[in-house]
Amino acid sequence: MGPVQELVTQYESEYGVTPEVQEITTPDLRSVVSSAFLAQSSPWDAIFTTAVLAQELGARNWVQTVDAFLDQSVRARGELMDRGLGAISAADGYLAVPWTMGAPLMHWNRQLLEDADLDPDAPLNWHAEPNSWDTFVEYAQALTFERDGVQHYGFTDAWADDHILYTWGSLLQMHGGRFLDDEHEPVFNDDAGVEATMKMYELLNTHRVVDPAVNTYTWVFDASPGFLNGTRAFFFTWPFIAGVANDPEGSEIAGNNAFAPQPAVETSASVDGSEFLAVPVFADNEDEAWRFLELVTSPEGQRTIALGGWASIYRDVNLDPEVLEAFPVNEAVVQSYEYPVDGGYSADREIWGPILGNQIQEVFADNKSAQEALDDAVRLIRAEREG
Repeated sequence: MGPVQELVTQYESEYGVTPEVQEITTPDLRSVVSSAFLAQSSPWDAIFTTAVLAQELGARNWVQTVDAFLDQSVRARGELMDRGLGAISAADGYLAVPWTMGAPLMHWNRQLLEDADLDPDAPLNWHAEPNSWDTFVEYAQALTFERDGVQHYGFTDAWADDHILYTWGSLLQMHGGRFLDDEHEPVFNDDAGVEATMKMYELLNTHRVVDPAVNTYTWVFDASPGFLNGTRAFFFTWPFIAGVANDPEGSEIAGNNAFAPQPAVETSASVDGSEFLAVPVFADNEDEAWRFLELVTSPEGQRTIALGGWASIYRDVNLDPEVLEAFPVNEAVVQSYEYPVDGGYSADREIWGPILGNQIQEVFADNKSAQEALDDAVRLIRAEREG
């Protein structure tokens, strides 16, 4: 949120109004915001929100829809990456305004590929090549070996809890599938879901190209050490890891990290991780909230955000030469939003996500078939919803 704080300073300079910013940790955000809104009040005119929280707040009619603002103040001012809006779409409109966009990319260690006589540039185009997933697996197999008593793996990721749904959801969409239908009913227990599950099973149990601790990694910084020390070749994770990997103070692969959208089956795909700002229906100064959002979403505001290390919501800002010089990964971010990035965001995703994640783990442990596990996940989700 650093660049947003910088925009607060700009707002004060331009309008003579000093916004007060209350910082709340993401784990505490839901409880703090919900407590205020339950009392039919809001000490904030605009709030930070994730896609899941926006859906929850929208289901309770606690935030204003933003369709008119998007049409008048966003789409008219830049090349908006529209797929990033799917996460906050609801029946009556969009629930929040994106201030930054990003989805997991494929990162790789060029030096490891060169040492194995593999083309280090080939992965740059896999996103545009149907069935390049198979080529990715072949590379990962060639890059899994032991050297000087140190085990190297072709791939690492974070698959614990429902974090597994980022890569699984990517594969689901690569096969043409969806998490939920238009009524938010689970539909992932189809052929696409089975194929997604089995491709991950094969990485772990058949080809054994994955760091075996992957099922204990709950987030990027659990999985990143092996990638940064040069013993893991490929890593599916957030765009920011490109900067971390190229920083010689904390990375042994500085200068050798490359990145691109994830490989393809029928298509490439990822799972959206954009962040948003919403206007509560209880806001006392909603005019000021909309004016601040005007600044945040202006081309100038988005340049500030992009040059602060967060990908812009606008394609043209991300591809600005000055931005790309500082953050070349933004080109891959833009490319990734040319493909499906659905995350199955609904008001109860934090309930059904762990259910699905747990059932996928049952397949990895050879306790269930993929079809049985996905059918069980649907059954358990429906039971939970019915109370």
